Amino acid sequence: MRVLAVAGAALLLAGCGGSHQVTLSGCLNDAGFLVTSSGGVAFTLTVYGSPRAAKRAAASLEPRTTAVLGAGVVDFHGNPDPGARISAGERRSIRECLAKAAR
Repeated sequence: MRVLAVAGAALLLAGCGGSHQVTLSGCLNDAGFLVTSSGGVAFTLTVYGSPRAAKRAAASLEPRTTAVLGAGVVDFHGNPDPGARISAGERRSIRECLAKAAR
């Protein structure tokens, strides 16, 4: 099973109880990530308070293995295949889930 290191962010953002509030973890699960990237790429997702804060944080990371998606920074360095990337569709899903969770 491929590992998606979103677990930390997902646990922090997951709603507890019977709330119908949209959560980042629930949205990503609905998009098919299910604690694995559909493309097989392991990555970490760190959520910041604003897109500007995310851009500042990403400035110190390797641009070839980093994507700023709204208020989130996706870091996919360290994959066995150095050319591994998250797909455009995965990026779109993450961006949409971040936006839904922020509402």
